[in-house]
Amino acid sequence: MPAGTEVRAGDAMSAAGSANSEAETRSLVAKAVKVYVGLLLTVYVALLYVHVGDIVRFFSHIWLFGPIGVFGAVIANSTGTGGGVVFVPAFNTLSSASAMGTIPMEISVDPVKTIGISFLIQCFGMSVGSSVWIDRFFGSGPPARHEHIDGYTFIAVVFAVCAAALPSLLLSQYFLFASVDGKVLLTAFKWFSLVLGMVLLVFTWALKRIKPSRYSPSFTDYYWFLGLGAIGGVITTFFSVGVGELIAVYMILRKFPTTSAIAVAVVVSVLSVISGVGYHAAHGNIVWPIALTAVPGAMIGGFVARLFANWLGPLWLKTFASLWIIFSSAFLILGPSLGLLAK
Repeated sequence: MPAGTEVRAGDAMSAAGSANSEAETRSLVAKAVKVYVGLLLTVYVALLYVHVGDIVRFFSHIWLFGPIGVFGAVIANSTGTGGGVVFVPAFNTLSSASAMGTIPMEISVDPVKTIGISFLIQCFGMSVGSSVWIDRFFGSGPPARHEHIDGYTFIAVVFAVCAAALPSLLLSQYFLFASVDGKVLLTAFKWFSLVLGMVLLVFTWALKRIKPSRYSPSFTDYYWFLGLGAIGGVITTFFSVGVGELIAVYMILRKFPTTSAIAVAVVVSVLSVISGVGYHAAHGNIVWPIALTAVPGAMIGGFVARLFANWLGPLWLKTFASLWIIFSSAFLILGPSLGLLAK
């Protein structure tokens, strides 16, 4: 057999082996995603069993949080912006209704509890959303080489961010969170969200012509991931959002694919809220009937978010998210003076 023929045969065998290996990996990822979602549903059913009585008792007052959960999860999982930018304004409106005497005090929500509830809802909604993104990129979805970064890079970026974000979040919770006044916390959230929405809107249109051209981080990028993770962990402690937004904006600025930036932001966000939700459960910061009413909607929203993101497109998706954040923040700021919210 000629030497050239042997080389071509060897290359063909190598390519076939590589394809088989990738197929096996994608099959394994797809199965792991299904198992994780199954475990998530099991946890929800267990929590529902414990609190179903309270849910039924207050359902006429809290049913609206089901569709709010859908909306919040779609925003969170299609843009990388934490669902807290939807949930916290909604919970603050509920708190105002409680103060005005229109709903029972048993389900009143103060600013601290809004953070705890938001943490729990995001644990479920963004878990589903991250599972969908991972399955699309590395599981049962068709390969799309130039749509996203490879699996090893994805894991490395998530690990770098979480290596700094999770310790900073946990330390902030146990040493700083309890000392913050609830009203100060809510005021800070309002202005943080307003600035965040404006920054996202400006960057969205200023960089709309920039095409993705980077698929592997440099050493400098990893230093930025660590630094932004540490800062984002602290911000997430107090607002239930932050770390995902910082990472998404940075990756988009660095010309990584938008879908990769969103997927990394969603995964980092859900790992952050999962690591911090125990604190809120232990300190009674979760109003379970409200949270568990919103969770099914959040899981549905997490499932359809990627479809919504693909349908709307990166530009209008980020524009929509930015405008929602701006208007909801303005509502929180101006609502009391207009008589729409309790002062």
